[in-house]
Amino acid sequence: MTSGRSDTRIEQHGSVTAVTLSGEADLHNLAEVVEAFAQALSDPHTKGTVIDLSALTFADSVLLNQLLRAQTDHRAEGRSLRIAGPLHPGVERLLQITGADEILDVAADLETALREFDVRRG
Repeated sequence: MTSGRSDTRIEQHGSVTAVTLSGEADLHNLAEVVEAFAQALSDPHTKGTVIDLSALTFADSVLLNQLLRAQTDHRAEGRSLRIAGPLHPGVERLLQITGADEILDVAADLETALREFDVRRG
């Protein structure tokens, strides 16, 4: 899924789905983001999801709302959701000033987030 301002990719890493957002996430690509999050959650073989924001250069409250909703939806299904960085300073600030960094499980990078799934399952 690609628009001029963003790119959304979905990849499987064993039983974990990774959704990678790059570019900018805002109202213009909301449908793309919502669809990717729903696709990750709908796979019955997926134990959890990592949302990789390391290539995201801009995000606003629209994405923040979807991240929090995705977390709620994952919990309701008994699945884990993790955010992977490193985060762009603007994205990191959005999470910090809203307190979302205290609510969302943010890992240093994709490799760490995937490794944490293995550790927590084992």
